[in-house]
Amino acid sequence: MGIFGALQSAVSGLKAQSHAMENISGNIANSQTIGYKRIDTSFVDMIPDAPVKQQIAGAVSSYSRSMNTLRGNIQNADTETYMALNGNGFFVTEKGDGSGGTFYTRRGDFDIDRNGYLVNGAGYRLTGLGMSNGVVTGSVAEAVKIDNSFLPAKRSTTINYQLNLPQSPKTASYVSTTPGSELLKPWSYSGDVQGSPVAPKVTGPAAGAPTTIPAYGYGNIVDGTALASTILGDNNTVTVTIGANPPFNFVFDTDGTVGGANVDATGTIAATLANMQTALQASPGGAGAVVGIKDGRVFVQLGAASTASAAFGSTPAGLLGLASATTPVTTGNVTSANMPADLMFATNGQQLEITVGSVTRKYLIDTKGTLTAGSGVVKVDGTGSLKEMLDVIQADLRANGGAGASGATVSWDATNDFVVDFPGNYRSDVTIAGSAANTVGLNQTVTASTGTLSTVSAANSELFVKESISGGGITVYSQTGEPVNVQMRWAKVSDEAGIATWSLFYASDSAPGSANAWTKMADYTFDQGVLSGIAGGSGVTVSGTERLNIANLSINGRSFGSITVDHGLKGMTQFADNSGMATTTQLKQDGYGAGEFISVGISDDGQVIASYTNGETRAVAQIITASFSNPNALKRGDGGAYTATTESGEAIIDQSGEGIVGSSTEASNTDISEEFTKLIVTQQAYSANTKIVTAADEMLKEALNMIR
Repeated sequence: MGIFGALQSAVSGLKAQSHAMENISGNIANSQTIGYKRIDTSFVDMIPDAPVKQQIAGAVSSYSRSMNTLRGNIQNADTETYMALNGNGFFVTEKGDGSGGTFYTRRGDFDIDRNGYLVNGAGYRLTGLGMSNGVVTGSVAEAVKIDNSFLPAKRSTTINYQLNLPQSPKTASYVSTTPGSELLKPWSYSGDVQGSPVAPKVTGPAAGAPTTIPAYGYGNIVDGTALASTILGDNNTVTVTIGANPPFNFVFDTDGTVGGANVDATGTIAATLANMQTALQASPGGAGAVVGIKDGRVFVQLGAASTASAAFGSTPAGLLGLASATTPVTTGNVTSANMPADLMFATNGQQLEITVGSVTRKYLIDTKGTLTAGSGVVKVDGTGSLKEMLDVIQADLRANGGAGASGATVSWDATNDFVVDFPGNYRSDVTIAGSAANTVGLNQTVTASTGTLSTVSAANSELFVKESISGGGITVYSQTGEPVNVQMRWAKVSDEAGIATWSLFYASDSAPGSANAWTKMADYTFDQGVLSGIAGGSGVTVSGTERLNIANLSINGRSFGSITVDHGLKGMTQFADNSGMATTTQLKQDGYGAGEFISVGISDDGQVIASYTNGETRAVAQIITASFSNPNALKRGDGGAYTATTESGEAIIDQSGEGIVGSSTEASNTDISEEFTKLIVTQQAYSANTKIVTAADEMLKEALNMIR
C-alpha cells in the first residue's frame, strides 16, 4: 500500500488521539461533578493480513474504558440526606418524572423535592424498601417518599426501670450513730398508718408485792466464816427495841460457859447471826425478822409485814456496828427507791432473760452479794434498793440490747407494778423469761408491729420525703399525648439478718391536702443484696422478680391506664454505696406526645430516618444498593446514571445498607494532574501523526513530478 497506507494509518492515529482528547476534556470538565466516573482511552492496533515478512505496523483504533470501580474521595456534607458509598455498588434510582426505568448511580446528593421524594442533583429519585416500626415491610423497591405529617401520640405502656439501692440509705433522717434511723417509721404517719403499730411494753402485776417496808439496819463488814469470838466477847450484849415492846437483849456465849446467855456464839459469825435471828423471831414484835450477812455486812430487818420502828444498842458500845435502823414505810408510801430488792426477790440467785429481736441479755440477781455470774450472764447487785437494781438492768439493755432496746425503761411502782417498756421499738419482738420473771409476772412475749403504709397524705409528705430517697422521675404519656411526670421514691422499711425490705412509692397527687400524695407501688425483698421477691401494692400485679403491672396509673386525678414496670433480669440490686443514694442504670418508657416533622437523615445502616419535634425518630425506608459482575460494562447516561447491559450482568441487590455513609458525597474520581499528563502525551501523539501526513504528501508530490 505504501504511501497511501501511511496516510491512512496517520489519519487513524489522528482520529484515535482526537477520541482520547475528547475523553480527557470530558474528564477535566467533570472533575467537580459529584459521583462522576472518568473515562480512559485504550488503543488497539489494526494489522492487515499479509505474509509474515510483508506485515506492516498497520493503523490504530481507540475505544473508551470506564473507570466505574475506582472510588472517588468521600467528602463531608452539611445536608443530612446526602450520602456516599464507601465501597462498590450503586444507588438504585428511577427518573424524577416517575416515567419508570431503573438507573444506577454513585451520585448521592439527594434532597427532598416538593413532592417529598429524595431526588439527586441530576433529577433521579432514590428507591428503597418500605419500613414500619423499624422492620422492613416492602418487597419491591419503590421511590422513597417522606411523609411530613404529624407523628401521632403513643400512650406509655412500659417503663423500663433498673437501679441499685444502697445498703444504708442516707435519708434526711439518717444519723450514723443511731441504728435504724435510715428506716421508714410507719407508726409516725398519723392518719395514714394501717394495722395496729405495737411497741412492746411488758407489764407484770407482781402477786404479793410488799405494801409496807419494815425497818432494817446495817452493821460492820464481817467474814461469815470467821469465829464469832473474833468480834464478840463472853457476855457481850446487843439490844434491839421493836416499837413499844420492851428492849430485847442478845447475850453472847463465845466459849459455852456463860450462864444466862441466849445466843450461842461458839461457832462462826454466820452461825451466830443465825442464832440471833432465831432468838429475835421469838421475841415480842420479832416475827419474821431477818438477821444475817448482806453484801458482806451484818444485817437486821424486822418481819416483812412489820411497821414498827427498830433501835439498836450494845454493851460494849458499837458491838457489831449496829447503830441505827431505817424508818418503816407504811402503805401508800412504798416506792422502788425505798424498797430493798430482796423484799421483791426473796430467793437469792434468781435469773432474768430479756430477748429483744435477735439479742438476748441474761441477768443473775444477787440479793446477798455472795454470787458469781457465769459466762454471758450479767450479775445484778440486789443488795440495795429495787430501783438501783432495775436501773442496772435498764442501763445494760440500752447499751447492749440492740437497736430495739436503745430507749428501754425498767421500772416498778405500787400502782403499775413492773413495767419493761421499749418506746420507739416497733420492729423487734420482746420475750422475757426466767425465775425472776416468774416471780414478778413478766414471763411474756410481746410481738412488735410497725404498721404499714399504702398511701401517704399531703400532711405527712414532708416526713415521708425525709425518710426516703429519690428513685428518679420519668415523663409518661396518655393516649392523646398528654405528658405527666412520674416521681418515684424508695423507703427502706426493715433490715434483719441480711434480709432487707424496701417500698417503692410514686407521687400520685400533688394537690394540697391530698389524702394520696404518695402511693405505694410494691414492696421489694432483698436477700444478701439480691432481689428475692416483690409484693405488689393495691391494684398492682407481679410477675416474678422481673416486672409488675399497675392496673390504672393515676396522677393528679388523671388516669393513664395500665402500665408495666419492667426491671429485667437481675435489674434490681441492693449493694453498698458510699453515696447512700439509689443509682439508676436504666429508666425509660415507650410512649411519646404528638410530633411535627422537622428533618430527615441517613443512618449508618442505610435507613432513611425521619425526625420529629417530640424527639422521636422513625425509619421510613431501607436504602438498597446494586452491584454488578462487570460494573465497567454499564451503559452511561446523563447525570451519572447507568443502565445494565448484557456485558455488565444483572444487578445484584443488597438490602443491608452496608457501606452507605450519611451526610457525605463522593467526589469525582478524575485526577487533574493525571489528566494533564495524558493531555500532553495525546497532544504530542496527535502532532506526530500530522507530521506523517505532511511527509506522505511531500512524497506523493515527488512521485507526481516524475511524470512531468
